[in-house]
Amino acid sequence: MLSDDRKLADELVELESAQFGNELHDGVIPLLFAASSTVSNLRDKLELQGLHASLPANESDLAPVLEQLSQWLVEAMEASRRLLTAAYPPDLDHLDWQAAVTETLDRLFPQWSSRVDWDIEPALKQVDQTIACTAYRIVLEAIRNACQHGEAAKVVVSGRKQEHVFEIAICDNGKGFELSRVPSGHFGIRAMHCRAKLISGTLEIDSATGGPTTVSLVVPFAG
Repeated sequence: MLSDDRKLADELVELESAQFGNELHDGVIPLLFAASSTVSNLRDKLELQGLHASLPANESDLAPVLEQLSQWLVEAMEASRRLLTAAYPPDLDHLDWQAAVTETLDRLFPQWSSRVDWDIEPALKQVDQTIACTAYRIVLEAIRNACQHGEAAKVVVSGRKQEHVFEIAICDNGKGFELSRVPSGHFGIRAMHCRAKLISGTLEIDSATGGPTTVSLVVPFAG
């Protein structure tokens, strides 16, 4: 088990992340949504009225500019939603980590939720809260990488309790990647490794171009 000081530090980090998430959710995303709606309305109005056909040449380019602005704003909102998955701490007082991952996917990324199959032994759902939070973070990041970057159609998350260790594996049928070509400072992968180390665990990633990809988290426990 982790020391009380370690648990307190983890709790403070989660609370700071929650504060960041609140600002993002209540401030940035509504502004982006309002801006995106305004740009889309202007673009549609321009197209419906056919104003671009009668405008001078230097003003007739307004339609493609609005189209590009609209696309950028959509991408900014998607990026903001992805940040929320890292910012908000899971509600592990009322949910186990698997249920917390499912709730987050359903709320923020419903298009990915249906791609995930679960095969978790019940014992892995009843773990120390710090371990549960780490499992939540790593599994969610692995699913996000598989669906967004790997374009996976199916992700299988399995968990087994073995002698003195818990093992969680996230396997996907995506396009994979060459580990040697991933920048050493890649935040998502680096964060997963760091979170595993904080609970004395290990993280391994097995992938190659063409897939599949498997992310494995092994955590020791007393018992």
